[in-house]
Amino acid sequence: MFRYLNCLVVSLVLASAFAFAEEYTSVSDPGPYEVRLERSYFVPMRDGARLSTDLYIPEGLDRPLGTVLERTPYNKNSDNTGIVSRARFFASHGFVYAAQDKRGKYESEGEYLTTANDIEDGDDTIDWIAKQQWSNGKVGQMGCSYPGFTTMMSAQTLNPHLAAIIPQSAAMATGSMADRYSLLWRRGGTVALSMAAWHATAGSKVYFRPPPGLTRGEFLEIIDDFDPIPKNYNMDSFAQDPTLVKTFQEAYLTLPVRDILKDFDAPPNDFVLLNEKPHYDTFFDELGYLSDDARVDVPALHINSWHDYGVAETFIHFNFFRENALSEEARENQYVIIGPTQHCATETVSEQTVVGELDVGDARFDFYGTYLRWYDRWLNGNQDALDGMPHVQYYNIGANEWRSAEEWPLPGTEYTAFYLDSDGSANSRWGNGRLERDTDHSGSDSDSYVHDPATPFTTYRATTGQDTDVWFGGSRDRREIETRNDVLIFDTEPLEEAMDVTGPVKAIIYLSSSAVDTDLDLTLVDVFPDGRAMGVYQGTLRVRYREGLDREVLMEPGKVYPVEVDMNAISNTFLPGHRIRLEVASARYPNHDRNLGTGGDNFTESEGVVARNIVYHSEHYPSQLILPIVAREGD
Repeated sequence: MFRYLNCLVVSLVLASAFAFAEEYTSVSDPGPYEVRLERSYFVPMRDGARLSTDLYIPEGLDRPLGTVLERTPYNKNSDNTGIVSRARFFASHGFVYAAQDKRGKYESEGEYLTTANDIEDGDDTIDWIAKQQWSNGKVGQMGCSYPGFTTMMSAQTLNPHLAAIIPQSAAMATGSMADRYSLLWRRGGTVALSMAAWHATAGSKVYFRPPPGLTRGEFLEIIDDFDPIPKNYNMDSFAQDPTLVKTFQEAYLTLPVRDILKDFDAPPNDFVLLNEKPHYDTFFDELGYLSDDARVDVPALHINSWHDYGVAETFIHFNFFRENALSEEARENQYVIIGPTQHCATETVSEQTVVGELDVGDARFDFYGTYLRWYDRWLNGNQDALDGMPHVQYYNIGANEWRSAEEWPLPGTEYTAFYLDSDGSANSRWGNGRLERDTDHSGSDSDSYVHDPATPFTTYRATTGQDTDVWFGGSRDRREIETRNDVLIFDTEPLEEAMDVTGPVKAIIYLSSSAVDTDLDLTLVDVFPDGRAMGVYQGTLRVRYREGLDREVLMEPGKVYPVEVDMNAISNTFLPGHRIRLEVASARYPNHDRNLGTGGDNFTESEGVVARNIVYHSEHYPSQLILPIVAREGD
């Protein structure tokens, strides 16, 4: 039983020169060197496939150089993910930047399978770079999202030339590690429906190829006339077409889920192959997703944002590398920086940073200056480049300030329970649900709601079409979607003092259902004095996985089960006058697939059942939200 305790004071380093630089380096800020682009080297892999790699080389340096590598499925020649800008930035500051099309994508040979071959191909590419005349034998790797995945795969090569990495928003690399199974944006055993749109665009298997055996010189002769992208499958235009995005959202109601792309003119892709398999299938182990047995040995600067779907995984990676890297040097040189923004938008902070609809203040941070210092240390051997850098740096939303520490979770964190209670009608924001710090329940013992998979609880606001999911949409006002009766709302009283909630969040919900399976989708909300209900973070669990994500155990209808839901990690100060809110629902459409309640395969089935779900909150069944509360100096 968790009870409220007075918090211990945590001493945090606030005056970091890294967080509070007087000047901020932008990716568009040129360094002192002119940059020469050498296009399309065909780098040989161990099986004979050749991966096209562009080299951005600083002019005027006659010494061997360190190299930063980015391996991408998103077209090395397009700046739609910023790869060209990053390449020119690092090269202008004295590093070679190698930008590579992943196997089977754009100019590269081989067969493309989403998330396959990245350990072997990363290893071979790093070896090739280290052997080049211009290389000093030291390679760093970086990238965000899928390129972050390829970075984490290279970390498992144990290649002696891989000197340091910067994995960004790389949660999709997590397989069974810490029982997370975050592969391909899966959360708590569900399937991310947005992966259908991703596979239909970025996940295409269809590209025109240079003729087999063509030399680089022969290819360069035709390169200006060569376009690997079929016109109908141009990701750059297709993914940015707002009418198509809306069409995908409408298509997400398709059942079975495996048929979502059936009516689209989508190219061949791996959506069905990778989602028809249970997340714990050994198929994913064979692809190299991170497990608790992973072997790593490289200094890493882990980057993410609070409104990314996988920020908790970033801390899991940080701690895993810190505890399990093979060498003391690697273990001691793990760092993490968490900003306030969304997926792969960490460096977009400004003097007035707005995340969704929430102004989080001046969140500037010298990210690119830090990246330069990072690679100066590990690729150039500048031993003093990182002096004084805290191991953990993060932005606290609410207080709107950068903070730092030396470990995560923070020392002195008090995990404090807030107990659910009501007068029997917590449905919608008009209900009477309460969050209380003591177990002296004064109201009803339970609340119920109906989950109908035909009309699921949705994160979309009908009036604006905006997504209120806290990593797709950032922090947005959720009042409109909280008017539904299939969501339970529990609030604290207005806070008298500021409450710093920093660390991993979870809830224990005592639940019964008329169905043999259902979902629990929980959302933590900061309710402002003016009524705005701004999302903080969410957690999802398909209840059949309540005993672990590696096993499926169906429910007995009507039986009460304690269900622990991981709600990821946050750093949010709830200010005086604000209320802490917990939403309890059984869907998060269209972000996740719907639970049809049959106990069968939600990916291939079409028929669902209506579930009446009961959440219990009594002395015997104390449902609770557990928050990591941290006291500040002077509190």
